[in-house]
Amino acid sequence: GAIAFAAGAIAAAGGSFVKVPLAVCIRSVQAGVYPNVVNASRSIVRAAGPRGLFVGFLPTFLEDVPDMAVKFSCYETLRQLHRKIKKGKPSTAQEDLVLGGFSGSVAAAATTPLDVIKTNMMCSAATRPSVAQACRQVWAQGLGPRAFFTGVGARSLSNGVNTAVFFAFFEAIKVAMERGEEKKRRRLQDAAAGGRGGDLGVSPAAPSSSAMMEVTDFPEGTQQRVPCLGASMSQTAVNQHLGK
Repeated sequence: GAIAFAAGAIAAAGGSFVKVPLAVCIRSVQAGVYPNVVNASRSIVRAAGPRGLFVGFLPTFLEDVPDMAVKFSCYETLRQLHRKIKKGKPSTAQEDLVLGGFSGSVAAAATTPLDVIKTNMMCSAATRPSVAQACRQVWAQGLGPRAFFTGVGARSLSNGVNTAVFFAFFEAIKVAMERGEEKKRRRLQDAAAGGRGGDLGVSPAAPSSSAMMEVTDFPEGTQQRVPCLGASMSQTAVNQHLGK
């Protein structure tokens, strides 16, 4: 769980630098501030400079890092619990969907307040509001702490479905790759075993001693080794043939 937590946090930190400019434009269009993404990006840069595209970076960073960390940590913890209950039996695709969906929903619900703050900042990107200003705007809605959990149900459901599909595909691809590596390893082992057999002098069996016979009752000077023809020609027949 700890390794998955750290890995998820680091991955989210790197991804935030790429996703924030896109998210600023998309959220502004969704809020009806601008008609399209191109117009949103041009208007924001014209009003606030390139830095305007990174409005909300801090809450996005603070949201993504715990979101990914909690998501991966929860998923790995659930998988470990599954292995204990099933006594090491691999999980099915349906079980991966359930584990992933639950992990995604928990992570989404826990980070909803940060998502609400981020959304308010991004929808007002042209004025570059601070985190404190965005918090005051949320509180001014008159709902109290509940305002910071606006849309928690829909967000948990959406994130849960996305995460379920992600982990189901992740596990399926991982299993397929592991099987491919196992087959490749076996082929290499078989090839290596064949090579060692050749090095040790292992070769097809040589003809046995019964395949050759020494004829000892030939006339002097005619003793020689001849191939045994089995039941078709006995030693007596050979002697008679040579005596002719």
